[in-house]
Amino acid sequence: MKKTMLLLIIAAAVLAANTASTPVVPAAAHPSPPPPEEYEFYWDDGIMVSAWTWFTGGNYWAVQFDEEKTDGDEGYVTRVCAMTYAGWPDSTFQGFNMYIFGGPGGDPLWWGHLQFTAGGVYQCIDVEPPQPVPATFFVAAEQIGNYPNCDAIGVDAVAGTHNWTCYQGSWGPVTHYGDFMIRCYWDGEIEEDRVSDATWGSIKALY
Repeated sequence: MKKTMLLLIIAAAVLAANTASTPVVPAAAHPSPPPPEEYEFYWDDGIMVSAWTWFTGGNYWAVQFDEEKTDGDEGYVTRVCAMTYAGWPDSTFQGFNMYIFGGPGGDPLWWGHLQFTAGGVYQCIDVEPPQPVPATFFVAAEQIGNYPNCDAIGVDAVAGTHNWTCYQGSWGPVTHYGDFMIRCYWDGEIEEDRVSDATWGSIKALY
């Protein structure tokens, strides 16, 4: 086990500076049923096989949702979700700060704290009021705390095609991890009474 961890940490240093990973777990260890919602956006297959952390907090794991999901339409994010690993790298859940970005970098459109209570399952927080987003947007999870006093982002077994990271303020796409287990709920139409005056200002800025 120690040898496996050492190899994973060395690989992480080569592939993505300042990250650490769990050992691979059996695919059946953390199953997730097929997403039932029509507008749940995700790239992962719902089965976590490993997880990663940064060695330092304040850095981001992110997933891009583009026109393949939105069909080129602006919309509203109503909920954001993530999955972490139970019992690694420590036994305490710190949670993630979750963000919605209109593009890599710049100010977030929205943020909130997701406090985990379990690993191996998706946990979510509502975005209230719903956040308007362009046709391509990002949902990001910010690590709270330095390794090993932090939560890890779960990944599936297949190399992700929409993964992004932000390390020390530098954003970029990455393909050497499995899909980051970050999802969101999106709606193309929102009732007016669910959108605040401040959010209407953001909506106008999109058009």
